[in-house]
Amino acid sequence: MDKKLTSPFGVGLITIITVLLVLTLSIFAALTLSTARADLALSEINAETVQNYYAADAQAAGLYVQFAAGDQASLEEYIPIDSNQSLHLSLTRDTAGAPVILAWETVSRDAETQEPEPGYQLWGASPD
Repeated sequence: MDKKLTSPFGVGLITIITVLLVLTLSIFAALTLSTARADLALSEINAETVQNYYAADAQAAGLYVQFAAGDQASLEEYIPIDSNQSLHLSLTRDTAGAPVILAWETVSRDAETQEPEPGYQLWGASPD
């Protein structure tokens, strides 16, 4: 009894499947690495933006304290956050002399120089 011991699948088929499996895993590894790098870059930009915002917010809080202690009738400041945004601070006083915050918001840098646009007329209301 002289039987040859051979695999029912050819050695070539197993080799091709192994190569395709290794190639697929290598592609997934490369995609994972590029995604991780992109996430890192985005996280660094986000951290810088948040840090700049809170620095501008602290400066605005200092201006509020000075305004509350002073006797100015109103205060309007644009504190730069980054190249695209500013923190708009607008303060006034009520009849008792207490400070009132009219605006404490993030705006685009273009808003510093532009006049606000008139609002839209909704519900068919006539202008006053």
